[in-house]
Amino acid sequence: METRCERRGQVEIGIITHDGHVFAAYGASVYGRHVTGYTRRRNGHVCLTRWDGTTMLGCRSEVVREYHDGSLALVFRLTKGRFVVGYALGGDGMLFRGELVTDCDEDDARRESLSISEHWSETDAEDEADPWHGEPEDPHDGNYPDW
Repeated sequence: METRCERRGQVEIGIITHDGHVFAAYGASVYGRHVTGYTRRRNGHVCLTRWDGTTMLGCRSEVVREYHDGSLALVFRLTKGRFVVGYALGGDGMLFRGELVTDCDEDDARRESLSISEHWSETDAEDEADPWHGEPEDPHDGNYPDW
């Protein structure tokens, strides 16, 4: 198995080659106000990393809330009243989805983190309950033509 990472501007693509097959997926990205990365615990703090493990955001972090499934509502403090706030699935190296918020204080940032976390938590629960969104897992289980 071979892994590599390619960057296109502020978006990275993680590529895995295994048994002659190539698989690719979006990795960490910054697009407008939206931030996607992976959590890592380093020196007692949470930081954001890219798909390849390099640090993307290593500033002051706060766990606003840890949910029963281990997922986290997070705030990363930047300068000048700016924060990156969002939601991370539980565990080290797991997906973080969030956004940049500006012109607010720490309490506003915490509230925004909880709001974003609620949205992503509900989305993840829906996906877990019905990963195929009503479509059958096996094409032979549904009304599909045989090609």
